[in-house]
Amino acid sequence: AAIGLTLSQVLDEPVFDGIASIGIGLILAGTAVWLSIRTKSLLIGESAARRLRCNRFGSRASLEVALGRAHCRVAREAGAIRAVLVAEPPGVRPLPLPRLATQLRCLLGQGWRVARRWSQVHSELVQHHPAESHWYLDLLGSAPDAQGRGLGTALLREMLERVDGDGASSYLETDRSLNLPFYERAGYAVVGEERVLGVRVWRMWRRPAHGTAQRATEAENDVR
Repeated sequence: AAIGLTLSQVLDEPVFDGIASIGIGLILAGTAVWLSIRTKSLLIGESAARRLRCNRFGSRASLEVALGRAHCRVAREAGAIRAVLVAEPPGVRPLPLPRLATQLRCLLGQGWRVARRWSQVHSELVQHHPAESHWYLDLLGSAPDAQGRGLGTALLREMLERVDGDGASSYLETDRSLNLPFYERAGYAVVGEERVLGVRVWRMWRRPAHGTAQRATEAENDVR
């Protein structure tokens, strides 16, 4: 796979990119059986440093395809990024896959076990994704030492102002019970709970703030 990727970039021949994709697929298929009996120690039970490393590789891969397509915002302090939000407007999800080179870097950076686990998580949660048109809050987080200072709240408030302006609903998933009151204060409500690889995941839905949907409809009628 790595040879095919290199030849594709050096010779500018797409066929080698395809060969690399097939190679990665075969590698993953060949390790699937071995990985399936060792899922308990993927991210759960790993050291904090390894979890951070895996999340960084995954976030970089996600941001590559989100930029220019999704609603991406950051909060800074002293010039440094301290919090980030990524949300997908209606019609954007699912985002396309990252470039093959990015997929390979993420796979090597996270390791086979973690990549397998994330794939399982995605496959299970996508089955419960609402069919109704909505904004999807994909990512909201802040640096550990920046939590509690309102950075995430400010990013979420800005996004929801846009969502409410569109008269749209919003959806998210969280696996932290401590996050539930935070999102409930923003107008979200739990609509379902799943067990994904033994971890509780709450699904939350938010209707437009009172009056915004009506104003959006009235504005649309005025335009007509």
